[in-house]
Order: sequence, then structure tokens, then C-alpha cells
Amino acid sequence: MTARELVECPVVVGTAGHVDHGKSALIEALTGKNPDRLEVEKRRGMTTELGFGELALPSGKIVGLVDVPGHAHYLRAMVQGATGIDVAVLVVSAVEGVMLQTREHVHVLELLGVTRMVVALTMRDLADDETAELAELDVMDFLSGTVFSDAPVVPVSSRTGEGVEDVRGAIDAAIDAFLAESAERSERPGLAPRLPIDRCFSIKGSGTVVTGTLHDAPIMVGDELVSSPAGVRCRVRAIQVRGDTPRALPGQRVALNIVGDGVDVLPRGEVVCGPSAEGSTLRLIARFTYLGREGAKPVPFESGARVHVMAGTAEVIGRIMLMEGEGPIEAGETRIVQVRLEERLPVRSGDGLIVLAFSPVVLIGGGRVLLSQCRRSRELTDAERSLLAALDAGDLASTVAAWLGIQRLPVPAADVARAIDLSGAEAVRLLLAAVASGDAVALHPERSTEELYAAPAVLDAALTALADTLAAMHEAAPKQTGFTPGEVVHVAWPKAGEDVASALILEGCVRGICAIDGAEVFDSHSAAAALRVVREASHRIVALLDEAGLDAPTLPELGQQLQLDRDTMTRALRELSLNHSIVKVEHDVALSAAAEAHAREVVFAAIEAAGGATTTSVLREALGVSRKRAISILEHLDAVRFTALDKDAGGLRSLR
Repeated sequence: MTARELVECPVVVGTAGHVDHGKSALIEALTGKNPDRLEVEKRRGMTTELGFGELALPSGKIVGLVDVPGHAHYLRAMVQGATGIDVAVLVVSAVEGVMLQTREHVHVLELLGVTRMVVALTMRDLADDETAELAELDVMDFLSGTVFSDAPVVPVSSRTGEGVEDVRGAIDAAIDAFLAESAERSERPGLAPRLPIDRCFSIKGSGTVVTGTLHDAPIMVGDELVSSPAGVRCRVRAIQVRGDTPRALPGQRVALNIVGDGVDVLPRGEVVCGPSAEGSTLRLIARFTYLGREGAKPVPFESGARVHVMAGTAEVIGRIMLMEGEGPIEAGETRIVQVRLEERLPVRSGDGLIVLAFSPVVLIGGGRVLLSQCRRSRELTDAERSLLAALDAGDLASTVAAWLGIQRLPVPAADVARAIDLSGAEAVRLLLAAVASGDAVALHPERSTEELYAAPAVLDAALTALADTLAAMHEAAPKQTGFTPGEVVHVAWPKAGEDVASALILEGCVRGICAIDGAEVFDSHSAAAALRVVREASHRIVALLDEAGLDAPTLPELGQQLQLDRDTMTRALRELSLNHSIVKVEHDVALSAAAEAHAREVVFAAIEAAGGATTTSVLREALGVSRKRAISILEHLDAVRFTALDKDAGGLRSLR
């Protein structure tokens, strides 16, 4: 490997295990450094805070290392340290075997989604062969019911050095397996970085430093970040991974030197992240596994029990609410639950949760966040259960389709991203795929470039509401030809925004449910709507006749040009004749009122120019139309007594 590859191996190895089983000694044997960095830890002979370092492996990889406390009193610190661990090293004494904290730590790792583990059977030099064998069998038996059933068990003595290299090699192999698994997972483009803070301190000359394990996306020097839930804005001035670096990768242990107002008081549990990843909640839905209390008589878990909820490095008090109609949860059982929190918790869909009893503070279970935002309810519809099943399976395409299915109106991509914790790019990609597969429909608001999306059934229901609303409004006001969009929207979709309402009305027009004329919407199937159609046809007829002037097409030709059906054409011509907007000059020819007035002016001018009377041929030439059309116009003018034949004068004269 190159030096660059050594630095950028994005894997965190974490130790776990019962107190006094030799974690610190093993780490010192593996790294050459004692993780008990605090004076109190040295005095007590045990790790009470998280220790951090790096581990060089036989393959040349250098990875981050987290040492967590093993004592029961420091369970919180263990959980915080386990957040972000990719590969675990479970330390079990060959003398004592599996103990209470051994079990607790394994449960925590499993609940947080860790899948790769190496078991270091420590203190091998202090145990005879039979004792060591029994301890190994004890470990294998316990792990057989977990995801770590195939974890290698490696005997080691940190004092003599026996087995240390074997442990190092087993860790190397476990990391390779983890990296292979990670490569098979589908990438999620566009995610913003998230770093749960496990420490915040000041360094003279540098300022505030926060540390944690980086998730989701890289961080670079100069990046603008925000903390959640406090909302403190900051800028990254420097980054350390294993020395100064301009860029940190997801999966790495990171120290960020940050600047900004309020950064010096950021507590453990805050998450610094890209602005698009900022989010926290007071209610969530989770897949919860109840373990009961290790070593105690199993007691069912009752709905509403007050608990400590840990996510990342944060901890808040909350209550776990079981779904309506469900009885208590038995130990070992997994349920979908709603978690109601007393303070905001920075989580997103897919994050692990650890649940501790309110008092005494001991591990009782955990799980995974399915929805980071939810309504206050203990009842789930079938559609909501489908959504949660898709989230639980990690099927993002089905998740998007299911979420659209429980909405009442079309939504923009940003709402989808926010609701199910996707990046903007992910949401758009999945929505376009849903449209292509028929699981969603894209709509286009009139005054916005942002598309809206809806499940087909949701859109059909919204358009049915539009049709029913317009029918009822026309029935209540039969003399009114149409209604303003605001009037329609208020009844059909009271909670619709302007863009949603616009898109739905336009879609209604496309489907023939409604029509728009100017500032009014009307039902194309109502009596009033029919009147509107006739009025629209009338406007088009007059416009065409105005443009044609005296050389107007015949009425059948006019109908063909405008693509008007016979009934609409007949009703429109009748209305235009009654209001004198057109003038018939023969059976199947009509002029617009403006064209007929123009003909009068031309004829009058020609007669005046000829001295008060003139012939038909002179007038035809003046009108500039065919002989047949000229005769029609002149006969019309004669019939309405605009002109008259004067035999003595030898032609037509004006009566005006």
C-alpha cells in the first residue's frame, strides 16, 4: 500500500468486554501505547473514558482504534464508543470466560449493526489448558445465537506476547471482510457528512476541537457545518485523522478544529453535519428489541415506560409506546414502537438506538430508527405498515412508493427527502424511477420549475375531489359560468399550497375534468361549462372573421378550421347573430361586424367619388373581392337600406 492508502483506510476497530479482562493490556501489546490516558484511570487500573489510537496491521493498513470502558458503571461511555465501530475485538479472559459486561457489550454491538468481530481470549498464560478450553467453549456457545457466531477465537497473552500477532492477523482479515461487505452495498449519493461529538475541548493557539467518527460523506477544510439540535454554525479550520489532513473520509476517527460563535460549549451528543443533514426529532418510529435485564428475572416491557434513549453519542429521556391493542413485549421479542422524547434527539432513518432502563440505568434493549419524524399516534394503517416494512428491509425504491401512497396530495422531492432521510439527489433519482415504473406521477405547477410527485391512487383521489367540488359549485350557482381557483381549492384541497393547487388544476384540464378561461375554472361537463365552451368558440369565430375581413370563409369552412362540432358552431353563431357580433351576407357566409362596417365605408367612399352613384363593377373593384362575394355584400347593403338602385343615375347610390 502507498502512504496515502495507509492514511485513508476508513475503518474503526473497537474493543469491548468485561472489566479487568485485559483490554488495555491487549491494546498496549498491539499498539505499543497504553490507552489509560487519565490519571484516575491509572489509579483505578481500569478505563473509565474512551481511549483513541491507531493500529498498524500486517497488510499495511492503519486503522482507527477505540477502547471502551468495561465496568458496568460506565455503560454509557461504552455505548458512545461503540457508535461508529466497524469491527469489534471482544476481549474475554481465559480465566473467567463470559461475564455480565461481556454479554451487555455484545448486545450493544449487535443492536448498533456491527457484524464483524474477533474474540481475543486474553490472559492465556494464567489459565491451564482445561480452563482456557472451557472459556473458549463458553464464548462460542454465547455467540452462537448472535450475528457473531462465526467470529474467530484467538488465545493471547499480552504479558508474554504469545498470540498478539495472531490477533493482529485476525483483525486484518475481519477488516477485509467488512470492506468487501461495504463495497457490495449500494452507494447513496448526495449525503451530507455527520459527526456525532464524543469530545469537545480547547487547545491553546488552535481553539475548539471536536472528535468523533465521521459518517455518510467526507469533510474538507473550509466546509461550513451546523450542529444539531443546537443549530450552532461553524467552519472547519483544520482536520486531523492520523496527523493533519485536508480531508476526512466516512468511517474515520476525526478531530475537527472548528471556529464559530458558540462552538466552545458544544456538548457530547451534538452532531456537526452539513446543513442539508441537520435534523432532530421529538418522536420517532423504531424497530425495538427488548432484551430484559441481563442476569435478572425476565419482566415484560409495558407501554409508556420511561427510559434512556441513546443514539450516536447523544442521550435523552423518553417513553416507548407500544401500538394500540398490543400487549407487553416479552424478553427477546422485537416490535415496531413509537418513541416519544423529552428533548430533541439528532437521528435519521437507519441509525441505531440503545435503550437503558430509567432506574437503575442498565441495558434493556435497542434497535434501529425507521422513521425519524412521525405523527403522534399509536395506530398504524396498512399503508404505514408497508412503509415501515420497506424501511426495515432497506428497500429505498419501495420506501418512496409507500410514502407517496400515504400522502393526501402531490409533494415536491424535497418533502420526500426530508421525510425519509434521503439526500436531495437520492430523492429525485428514486422519484424519477418511480415515475418510469408507474409507481408515481410527475406534475408540473404553472409558475414553478419544481416538479411535484404523487402516487397514482393519491392523484386520482385528488382529481375526484376536484370534479365533485366543481359539480357541487355549479349546482349551487347555476348562473355562474366559473369560479376562481382560490374558491375551488378552498373546497377541494383546503391544505394545498399554491404550486400543488396549480398542478392539480392543470392535470384536471389535461384529463378533461375541468377547463380554465382567464381567471376562472369550470366543470367542462356542466351546463354552465357548456355555455363557457360556446362563448370561447364565439371569441374564436369573431377573431378569425376579423382577420379574414371581406374575404371570409364559408361557415362550414370556418367550422373545419376551428375544429368546432356542429352543435357548438350552431349555438355560437346564434349567439353572435343576436349580439350583432357577426352579419350574415348570404346563407353560408358571414362577416364580422368590423368587416361589415368596413364594407360600408368602402362602398360609401366609392359612390361619393363617382359623384353620388356608381355601377356594381366599380364597387366590386373597390371592395377587392370576387364577383360572387361582391354581389353578396352589395345585396346585403341593399337589403339593410344602406344603398339603393337609382335607374336615372345609372347605378347605386348611398342612403346614408
